[in-house]
Amino acid sequence: MDNETLKTTVIAAGILTNSFAIFNRHAIDCENDYKFGYEASKDEELSAHTLNLSPMACKLNAPSLLPSAVQFEVLPTVLGSVWSADAGPYAKQAFSLALIPMGRYGLQVGSAMVDFSVGLGPTLVSETDIGTRQKSTNLQFTDEMGIGISDRNQRARLAFTYRHVSNADIKLPNNGVNFLGLGLTLKLD
Repeated sequence: MDNETLKTTVIAAGILTNSFAIFNRHAIDCENDYKFGYEASKDEELSAHTLNLSPMACKLNAPSLLPSAVQFEVLPTVLGSVWSADAGPYAKQAFSLALIPMGRYGLQVGSAMVDFSVGLGPTLVSETDIGTRQKSTNLQFTDEMGIGISDRNQRARLAFTYRHVSNADIKLPNNGVNFLGLGLTLKLD
């Protein structure tokens, strides 16, 4: 898939997942469930190091809404990233802070949980221009999807992700960033 197709897919999946969660909010129960993670990611010019924290898990308790083997949960997640540019006339480094409600669809496979996650949310970036990218606004939006695998109790999760960050054409130029990443998340007790 090219970047435009990936971007469109992740935005559509994020909107559908958020809509599903909002529509079924009466059947979702939340509890404290702290998860902390690190992700290294790269696009054609920028690299990012991201720390993420999810303070709770909100699980769907109406199994009739999805196939019986599929579990669904929403993880409100805060992501803090440091971006670094390889080249270009603009800033060599930027920081971002995002708040993303991640929807995660999971399937138990033997002693492992395989999942697909998707989410979108607001992001603040410290620099509007980084490397060769002009982003025009400090307010951006992050759209993310990933495929992960974890142990049965979801104490440790390894994931491959695609993250698109842009300002949704609020103001031009809007040179988006498309990070591919690998991350590890651990459950904190």
